[in-house]
Amino acid sequence: MKKMKTIMLLMLLMTAIGMQAQIPSEVIEVMKKCDEKMKNPKGLEMDMDIHMKYLVFSMNGTVKCYQKGDKNKEITTMKVLGKEVKQESGFDGTQEWEFKPSEKKNGKDSLIITATNQKSKSDNDINFDMDKDYKKATMKLKGANYEITFSEPISKDSPKKITIKVNKETYYFYEMSFKESGATVRMTVKKIKIGVDDKVFKFDPSQYPTAVVVRK
Repeated sequence: MKKMKTIMLLMLLMTAIGMQAQIPSEVIEVMKKCDEKMKNPKGLEMDMDIHMKYLVFSMNGTVKCYQKGDKNKEITTMKVLGKEVKQESGFDGTQEWEFKPSEKKNGKDSLIITATNQKSKSDNDINFDMDKDYKKATMKLKGANYEITFSEPISKDSPKKITIKVNKETYYFYEMSFKESGATVRMTVKKIKIGVDDKVFKFDPSQYPTAVVVRK
């Protein structure tokens, strides 16, 4: 029985090594350097363009992100059928908030406030540990960037294929794109600024005077 368990453990270890071996070491190194750059202790302010397309329907917008340690703030503006929709969210270390404009013409905006010591996952979050989430990856130089394509996801919830671009000189993240279930998504960085004042993350409910407040 003990021998059987040992054999099974060895098989699992060999499988794990085989999976990791399909991610080239240079890909792991680039993603590691990118992760370090994007976690600057002084904080990072980033402006991105977003393009989303599903069949003949498409949306364009912008995202402004502020990050510093665990603190985060995002302002997303999308243009849908000629109408501008703006959402905001943030996390200051003790609470998280999300402002959602009403989807109905005469509806009420909402402000959801959650007491928590951990930021929840956002659609705009970019994972720089993809070498741990995918079984395969290829990398090539394209202009000023390393272009890395990850495929064969370990989780069924991840896109089947995702492409990341990282600046070859600075190792800052530049672009992410993927296709899933007929939808195409592309997020492109337009500007990165180092240094964010802590007051940026301070939650001020008075900025949303007409919103219905929901506390969790």
